[in-house]
Amino acid sequence: MQQPQFDFTHKPPEVGACRTTSVVPLGDRVGAVRVEQFFNDQATALLTPFLHGDLVYERDEIGDQKLVSRASRQGDLPDDPLVQRSSTLDADSALAVLNTFGSSWFIEQLGDWLNTPLRMLRPPTPYRMDVGDYVEPHDDHPSPEFRLSVTYNLTANWQPGDGGETVVGLVEAVTEFDHPDFPFPLKTWTLGTGAQSLEPVFNSVLLLPLSDEQAHAVRPVRRASRYSITTLYGDRTSH
Repeated sequence: MQQPQFDFTHKPPEVGACRTTSVVPLGDRVGAVRVEQFFNDQATALLTPFLHGDLVYERDEIGDQKLVSRASRQGDLPDDPLVQRSSTLDADSALAVLNTFGSSWFIEQLGDWLNTPLRMLRPPTPYRMDVGDYVEPHDDHPSPEFRLSVTYNLTANWQPGDGGETVVGLVEAVTEFDHPDFPFPLKTWTLGTGAQSLEPVFNSVLLLPLSDEQAHAVRPVRRASRYSITTLYGDRTSH
């Protein structure tokens, strides 16, 4: 798989230089690609207070597998409007920046990279991870049409020891287990040797190809909060 090549001819005005700085191999496949300077400075200046202060978050916990806070929505559907503390011009502008992840330009760039037409399967969703929060290995691949997870990082001034690193690796085993709080079996993914860790980089995206053969996790946050936005994409022709 080649590095993504961004065509800036019709890019949204808030998009930055989009420099691919690392490609993480997992055996003979790509485990992750980091693209830095995704937005320009004005766009990050709008998004930062929006995620940090304008949104309302709710806990998103799955047993001992996931402890995070997810931005609340006004209804039960994944694409219902986000709950905001107030509606201001800056907040509206920040929402426009957030919607870049669902823009035809961005989806076309991702489709060109994967060499297949894509559509957005789950809309951009902000997450906040507080000290002690973590996400155990998972594959974000509930069905074959899920092809790509894109996570944008908005955690400034990360230092070693802060935690919250993304871990990517090949799957060694998947085990189902019952949990008293859930009516369906949960799963644990075990990563094999060779898993790699990527520190959060402010204003960058991680492109994570999805399959049953690889999974990713987020290590426990140790200091301050970790902010990110995750969007899932899949085959356009699968419904």
